[in-house]
Amino acid sequence: MKQFKNNITKWSDKAKTKFASVKQNRDLLVFMLFLVLATGLWFLNALRKEFTTSISYPVKYGDFPDDFILLGKPQNKLNIEIKSLGYNILPYHMGKLLEPHLLKVSTFRRIETENRYGAYLPTHEIFKNFAGAFPKDVELLSISPDTLFIYFEKKVRKRVPVKFNSQLNFKQQYYQSGQVSIKPDSIEVAGPGSLLDSTLFVNTEFMVYEGLSDSLIRNVSLEQIANVTFNPARVVVSIPIEPYTQKNMRIPIQHLNVPDTLALKTFPDDIGISFTVAASRFNKVKIQDFSVAVDFNSSTTPGLPDRLKVRMLKQPEGIKNVSYSPLFVECLFKKVKER
Repeated sequence: MKQFKNNITKWSDKAKTKFASVKQNRDLLVFMLFLVLATGLWFLNALRKEFTTSISYPVKYGDFPDDFILLGKPQNKLNIEIKSLGYNILPYHMGKLLEPHLLKVSTFRRIETENRYGAYLPTHEIFKNFAGAFPKDVELLSISPDTLFIYFEKKVRKRVPVKFNSQLNFKQQYYQSGQVSIKPDSIEVAGPGSLLDSTLFVNTEFMVYEGLSDSLIRNVSLEQIANVTFNPARVVVSIPIEPYTQKNMRIPIQHLNVPDTLALKTFPDDIGISFTVAASRFNKVKIQDFSVAVDFNSSTTPGLPDRLKVRMLKQPEGIKNVSYSPLFVECLFKKVKER
């Protein structure tokens, strides 16, 4: 049948070439038309004959054992030999779509060797099932391979935390005002032990949220891992969002590592700090939440330093866009009289 199709293709290509080169020659054109007609009649006559051919038949697998997971990709096509008239066989070689045949793994024969598990199915046991998938005038002759093999690995289960994995873009003057809440914050994962050994957490499915100006609550999917299942498969993510406003404060400067024999006076003795904070926390941020200092030991100049850099040692969580001034202060040292 395949040789027959190849011959038809060759004759068709030759006919197209001849027609393009001699289309102005009327006599030859008439000859070509009769040749095409004769070829068509011969082809129709040939289709009345009986042929034997092989086709690929798709299969899929289902009904797997609950405590095992499939390893690799099992064979997804069988080689089917059929016999029938050319009219019946031609559609299978012209791209006729075949519905994948479902193979239930629960009906396979189980095998176990050391730490490997598997199952196999002699294809002669499903011969009748495939025979019924063809019209009555198409005879099924054989199926290959003669045996199908699939391999499993025992499922392992453990609990891992869920991490939020998304990009948040806020409207102007709006920010995230607290921690992201995930419920549940951990899930059960099940899959091959070789995979779960390196699975320390599961990410939420990546999303980009634009123009946020109000607290966000979403039921989100989890980022899939091949051959691993999740329970539950979705989590609820809550993100507090509110408007931020600017606040200004003055924070006294502490003196660090000044020798006992010296007293330090800085000019100025405090700094101005500016930051943005969630409106609900505006009045909750206090001076004692900050700590700024100059460190005598940070000076790299010989002798007593004339100026020192101001460093931020502590600031409250949840504030943004922090800036302060001045960055350096003038220093005046005075010797302390020994008592």
